[in-house]
Amino acid sequence: MIPIGDDNSGRRGKPVVTWILIGLNILVFVFLQKFALDDYATLALAAIPEEILSGHRLFTLITSQFTHAGFMHIIGNMLFLGVFGDNVECRIGKLRYTLLYLISGTIGILLQIFFAAIAGGAALQMPLVGASAAISGVLAAYLALFPGNKVVVLLFYFIPTRLSAWLVIGFWFFLQVLGGLSGLTSLQDGGTAYFAHIGGFLSAYIWARMYKRKELEHIHKWRRRNPSGASDGFNWWIVDDN
Repeated sequence: MIPIGDDNSGRRGKPVVTWILIGLNILVFVFLQKFALDDYATLALAAIPEEILSGHRLFTLITSQFTHAGFMHIIGNMLFLGVFGDNVECRIGKLRYTLLYLISGTIGILLQIFFAAIAGGAALQMPLVGASAAISGVLAAYLALFPGNKVVVLLFYFIPTRLSAWLVIGFWFFLQVLGGLSGLTSLQDGGTAYFAHIGGFLSAYIWARMYKRKELEHIHKWRRRNPSGASDGFNWWIVDDN
């Protein structure tokens, strides 16, 4: 299932950070990685487990999140970010959204490195690149904050279909778990960093659930202060970064 759109009826404001993140990923891919043809630049930006575990080049925990292995890699990631990121950004605010993206991405990479350390050998030398862990965090936040939304997907790559966000994102996460379990024996060979996806997703989902609880508490307090039910222009779906 390839997502191509979603319900934006409740979105308020412009998803500026999402646009900037997509732009940064594309700029790195085109001008630094030379469309992923410059292996030296790609390795310089990638997170290598052995280096991270030894305390070296820790900045690559961030730079690797803006680096991609090829055209399909970046197209898929930017499609998911564009479809799901805008609603999340406009719901939680630009600062929280930026931190959610970077922190969930970093946690995901660290979980992948943890399993690489357990596997040892070549897994410790395997470069990690891609925004997938961070975007997994965005998907998790979307699921927690907009569980009733409908997502338009291409079934079998060509049939537009509206499905529940729970079904689309839940099925996607299920595939990541299956991939992670089946990939425990193939960490030495590279491929998809499923544990990075799982780590980014779970960390963001836990935070988003707590955020939503605080958001609802804020709404209830406001209602108690305004028993008449007049809204006075109160927009509960936008929360300041302060």
